[in-house]
Amino acid sequence: MTSQSRAVLGIALTPVLALASAAPVAAGTTAAAAASTAAPTVEKRAPGLWGARTLHAPNPNPASASGGLNALVSAGNGTLVSLTGDGLSRSTRIRPAGSTGWLAPQTWADAGGYNTELVALGDGSVRLAWRAKRADDHNNYWLKVATLKPGASAFSAPEYVAAVSEKGYHHLAAAPDGRVVAVWAVSGVLKAAEKPGPQAAWTAPSDLNTQPPSGSRDISSMDLAVAKDGTSLLVWQWQSSKAVVALEKAPAATAWTAVPGLPVPGADLARPKAFANPQGGFDVFYDNLAHLMHTRRAAGAAQWSTPRSAADHGSTSGMTAPVYLPNGDLFVAGEPGYSTAPWYALRSASTGAWQPYSQPFSTHKKVRAVRAAATSGGTVTVTWREGYSYEEYTMAAVFKGGTWSAPRRLSATSAQFAGAPQVAADALGRPVVLWDEYKRSETDSTVLTGVHQATTGSRALPKWRDHTDDGKADLFGKDSTGLKVYAGDATKLSAGQRATSWPTGTLVLPFGDLDGDGCNDVFVRQSRGEADVYPTMCGGLPDIQSLHVKVSSDWSAYDAVLSPGDLTGDGRADLLTRSAASGKLYLYAGNGSGGFKARTLAGSGYGGYKKLISAGDLDGDGKNDVLGIDASNELWRFGGTGAGTFKPRSLVFKDWGTSYKDVVGGLDLSGDGRSDLISLDKDGRAWLNRGNGQGGFANRSQVGTATNWSSIRIS
Repeated sequence: MTSQSRAVLGIALTPVLALASAAPVAAGTTAAAAASTAAPTVEKRAPGLWGARTLHAPNPNPASASGGLNALVSAGNGTLVSLTGDGLSRSTRIRPAGSTGWLAPQTWADAGGYNTELVALGDGSVRLAWRAKRADDHNNYWLKVATLKPGASAFSAPEYVAAVSEKGYHHLAAAPDGRVVAVWAVSGVLKAAEKPGPQAAWTAPSDLNTQPPSGSRDISSMDLAVAKDGTSLLVWQWQSSKAVVALEKAPAATAWTAVPGLPVPGADLARPKAFANPQGGFDVFYDNLAHLMHTRRAAGAAQWSTPRSAADHGSTSGMTAPVYLPNGDLFVAGEPGYSTAPWYALRSASTGAWQPYSQPFSTHKKVRAVRAAATSGGTVTVTWREGYSYEEYTMAAVFKGGTWSAPRRLSATSAQFAGAPQVAADALGRPVVLWDEYKRSETDSTVLTGVHQATTGSRALPKWRDHTDDGKADLFGKDSTGLKVYAGDATKLSAGQRATSWPTGTLVLPFGDLDGDGCNDVFVRQSRGEADVYPTMCGGLPDIQSLHVKVSSDWSAYDAVLSPGDLTGDGRADLLTRSAASGKLYLYAGNGSGGFKARTLAGSGYGGYKKLISAGDLDGDGKNDVLGIDASNELWRFGGTGAGTFKPRSLVFKDWGTSYKDVVGGLDLSGDGRSDLISLDKDGRAWLNRGNGQGGFANRSQVGTATNWSSIRIS
């Protein structure tokens, strides 16, 4: 994730709603942490495991339910800023880029209004904007703005932008060169002011429209964005007429002008939202007949793209700000709009099409407050609140290429319910999540226990065949209900809750990390012979619609395909195939760049084996081996050389495997660090042969007795 994409996440955020009035928030103290002198860089791997929750901000009034979280944003350099408080005052806390601690809070005594806004802007700054009276003008409210400049450890003293009404909304946006634009409405008149540069003063407000007649002055939605080239775009919809108006102002222009050809209809509840794309130009979303629609105007273009449906039943109401990924893809998500389920959508930068991903991040019937942030390894971290009234909790999941990690509960089980979470990425690309937690007091009233936080650690290299993100090798099982991951040990094998469907005749194998994000991926040979690798989110499971990398258009000539791990000693996962015609083994070695090298011959004379099995390192020499069952039902071991070939065979068992329909190796189910074998017989039982570390196995013992394996095929 680039620093620019971090900044875009905060452009034109909707105002933060205040909680109920309560006692003022005192300027509490937290341990200050100095920022690292070295500029941190975003990690290449996906976010690691979630750490324990910790307290971010205590409730200054333990008997009150107010004073909690309002907002969390990430500045261009990865500095994090939170906003907490109630209807009387607010506090900002800063976590400098490269630090894991938060500085002592700054308190804003007059920023308790419902329209207080914290926003990260395109120039790398973070601004706090609110409405309050000034000492020399007791008759009017003024729009005030305090600035956290890039690299600063505190907000500046507030500037006064212009006199405004007490109520109403305002928006701020900025260009990369530091020009800031503010817009607001007064009795149906849209007004704008600019700050041409960091040291410049705000210009006098200018009226952008003629005041409508009385009764027609209410605005149902308004949004502002400033593009990479400095062009400003303002879009709003009139509540009574439903008309959508769009104005723009080029950097050198002296006036705002109408935007030609914006294809947003003046329909009821269109609710247009505008965002600056980090590559230049604008993205506009709006609602139309229960569809979330998207149109784009690229940098330098005069025309808007033909609107396309981004998400059936999606809506700009409750939609996250777009997440722009390093490869240019665009991700949005939201709480249930025109449906009963949360939704998400991803637009491919390479094709311009919205992808048909359908794997849900939550199946709960009550999901609200969905938020998203671009995180390390090209991922998106999504947070939400799920559950029924007074039993809600904070959840998180990580997305990549159409697959989701297993949802993780972040809020404490002891908390009665949690508030709406906020998520942002730090300088390393790790997600940081904040949320409120509440409980019932002795008098049966609801009280805020504080604002809590959680983040992830670094991600280590994945263990071979680990697809549940627990550091242990897992088993794939496929039946009529779909593909599932079975995890456990020698005494228990349990299927995960997520199942994905694949057509009959599809071969699905656990695979290593193809794209370097620290997550094991999945190899698939489609029923028509196409060979693909599906980059998969850690702890997730792909389906046929997920993003995939084509290995070959047709592997139907191979009657055996194995995922043996690393056979060449370079730490990369490889593939092994057998030609049905010649019985030769071919190695497809991983190239470290998301693909494979040209095939090489790994061995000849393997055509007489009924089954070839990836076995892992059976003899402790650090090289992965392969097993084969011949026509006489003898089990043979082919020791790996570490150079993509194999040593002469050695006998493991005689008269073995006649009752088995599937045999899988390379799993350490016994937990002793040695590769075991698990086999399914035709009567629906699973058997374990523990590896002895010397190239052989102990006698079998039954495992997974709680599962009927008769209709399941394992890999």
